[in-house]
Amino acid sequence: MAAAASAEATAIARRLASCNAGARERAVRYLLSDFLPAYAPRLSASDLLKLWKGIFFCFWHADKPPYQSSVATRLASAVSAAPSPDAGAAFLAAYLSTLRREWAHIDVHRLDKFYLLNRRFLHHTFLLLSANSFAPDITSQIISILSDNALLPEADNVAAGSSRGLGYHVAEAFLDELLPVLPVSLQTMGTLLAPFFTVLEKSSDRVMVNKVKAGIFERFLESGKQLLEMVKKGDAAEKGSAEEKLGKVGLLFGFGKRFLDIGAKAETVQANRKVVFGLRDAFVKVEKGLQLSALEIPMTEFEATEVQVVANADCDMDLGEAKVEKKKKKAKKAELVEGEKERGKALKREKKVKKDKKEKKKKKKVEVADGGDVVEQSVDALAEDQQVGGGTDGITFDEKLMSNLQKQFEKAAAEAGMVSGGNSSSASPATPVNGKLAKKRKRSKSADRLSEALDGDDGSEGNVLTHDGEKSGKKVRFSMKNNIVWKPHNPLPPQCLRLPPSATPRGSALKKGVQPGPIKETPTPLKKAKPKAKSAKKILKKKPSSAVKHLRKLQSFSA
Repeated sequence: MAAAASAEATAIARRLASCNAGARERAVRYLLSDFLPAYAPRLSASDLLKLWKGIFFCFWHADKPPYQSSVATRLASAVSAAPSPDAGAAFLAAYLSTLRREWAHIDVHRLDKFYLLNRRFLHHTFLLLSANSFAPDITSQIISILSDNALLPEADNVAAGSSRGLGYHVAEAFLDELLPVLPVSLQTMGTLLAPFFTVLEKSSDRVMVNKVKAGIFERFLESGKQLLEMVKKGDAAEKGSAEEKLGKVGLLFGFGKRFLDIGAKAETVQANRKVVFGLRDAFVKVEKGLQLSALEIPMTEFEATEVQVVANADCDMDLGEAKVEKKKKKAKKAELVEGEKERGKALKREKKVKKDKKEKKKKKKVEVADGGDVVEQSVDALAEDQQVGGGTDGITFDEKLMSNLQKQFEKAAAEAGMVSGGNSSSASPATPVNGKLAKKRKRSKSADRLSEALDGDDGSEGNVLTHDGEKSGKKVRFSMKNNIVWKPHNPLPPQCLRLPPSATPRGSALKKGVQPGPIKETPTPLKKAKPKAKSAKKILKKKPSSAVKHLRKLQSFSA
């Protein structure tokens, strides 16, 4: 039977490591529902390690958070739902050994899902202990497995560096996963915390020591302080809260004495003594505060209760639920798209209605004065009538139309200021028939300015309009500065030839990065005329000096 179980485990491991997602899922179902309940007590440690090699790669290939959470929960439930505590402990030991071996090869993209798997296994481990009422033998067995395979791997011959990351995470997640099954007796708590005291005593890993200090003992200390403050104020801690469960352990366990014993041992690592005595002083202060307050805090014993896996609703969804959610999302998206299309159509209709209204407004009525009568025609009608030769009917120029046109021309001329003084009496006023002042165009304003500027020219040829209605001409003023443009017939010489020789940089100015300084032109000094050499005759004619005379006297005496 053992050989058959071993062969079956090898076959299941191969299917678990398959590249086909369907094959892996079928292998997981068969493993958890049929194989482990029947063959778990007969499997050896080597068979479980083979099986866990396939399980590891099965979880490695698991994609999407909902499926990862589902697989992690189902795999971890094999510990708490094992046929015997020994089978659950063996499955946990194989899991920790495999994860410790493969931890160094887990990349950053898959690390989070293995953190999740680790938390699920810790939670179901405590569920196994809770189901067995924290029996001392089972508790010590499970805690020794955690200590040897995760928290203190230096005892093994395996490389310690590959397993430290798993121990760090166990130290961080230990109390979070233990909280749902608390409270327990102080003796059971001592068994559960034993490996962490051993870490402070024997571990030379500074990171592990700090993780244990911050993740385990400082949390007991902070919860104890909060519970003590609440009791002093007369407030009751919320039942089942972390302050109540961890605070009672922090106040009543006697951490001060325990840390003092560890610090006094000769085997304790010297570098850890500072951490140990620091924790001891902090716990002693809290315990003395409890003694001085003369308050009694009862320690509740373990009560067996059913504890379910606490997980997010999104993460615990099955594949069927995930598909239903996807369909709902697709339906919502389709509804949104249809709504957007309807809105677009409504906007197009509104734009069309607005456009029609604007076109109707553009067809304004033009009032044409006809003596006392008013003739109304639309702009489109006038445009059609003005097409000479474009249609079948031409324009009939009668006296009535001619008089109306003459009045319109005179009115436009009066508005533009183009009416001469002689004809001003016959011109119509600048105000139109409807009483509204017409807006002058830029052209008319410029004509006004030109006429005002040229009024002082005494009837010169540059006037805009002559009195006799002759041809008008503009007076053009030329500026030499703005109109002359010099264009050389030949190409210019290069820049170096156009500069004077004195303007070219010399010396250090030719070096790269040195800016040439200002060039000062100094006037060239005039050459001094050389003095003419005196002739020998003139020199002889000169009288000798007194020194020469004295020398001659001495020469004469010596002779």
